[in-house]
Amino acid sequence: MERFSAVGRALAVLLAIVSAFVSNPVIAPLLLLFGGIAAIGNTPERNVKNYQMAIILVVGSSLLEAVPYIGAQLDAIFSSLGIAFVGASMVAITITLEQRIVRDWMSPSSKPVGQVKTAL
Repeated sequence: MERFSAVGRALAVLLAIVSAFVSNPVIAPLLLLFGGIAAIGNTPERNVKNYQMAIILVVGSSLLEAVPYIGAQLDAIFSSLGIAFVGASMVAITITLEQRIVRDWMSPSSKPVGQVKTAL
């Protein structure tokens, strides 16, 4: 599974770089898909870092346009990486939600002793 996630991550980065030079309406959905694939095997700690990176990239990438000569390309690359991290975040949220639902509906006898319910 780690290799599968690594391939998704590599494809997202390569496509983000290509997006600075090629415009195609299929790029954004592919970035979401590849970002989601990259997040499948993540730990909760890694997911938190992905959420943070998604926010920074989506909010701050346009500031890179201030860089002379290559600002527009940097903006496109990092905006595209932001899209990939949003895809990763959506998959991470979905997996976490599924795990919580399963945990909430487990029979009381099958829950580990001392397990504390967490808020959604």
